Amino acid sequence: MVDTGEIIDDDEIFDALAARYRRRLLVELLTRDRRDIEKLTGISRAVADADGELLRKTLSNSRSISGADEKLLEKHHVHLPKLAEYGFIEWDREDHVVTKGPRFDDVRPLLELVDGQRERAPAEFDYLIVGEEPNSLSQSAFPHD
Repeated sequence: MVDTGEIIDDDEIFDALAARYRRRLLVELLTRDRRDIEKLTGISRAVADADGELLRKTLSNSRSISGADEKLLEKHHVHLPKLAEYGFIEWDREDHVVTKGPRFDDVRPLLELVDGQRERAPAEFDYLIVGEEPNSLSQSAFPHD
């Protein structure tokens, strides 16, 4: 474990692993040094740049905007900032790249456990562990991310 001088907060670790996208990203970083992140473009970029209230309503599903990629907005404005805040990832917003953060090793044992369970579980239960739907098991772990 990397000594960051901070006490490990189990709540942060479990919060980080609570969302499927965050679990999948962190598990992928076990075996990769970096992950390219899709850029916000078009209407999604406009929504993100517009104002905080519009973005908040879009992310809370109280308002939908035609043509906006709400999942991508959520990644950029909820999931990635949360993982970066906890120190589990470093997010280079200009280069659209994520790498392991200074506290990645704090969450590594749980990620290895999750990944190990994935290998032992029957394929039809894989989605319970890292969120892959049974019909997409032969595809990339991040087909649209």
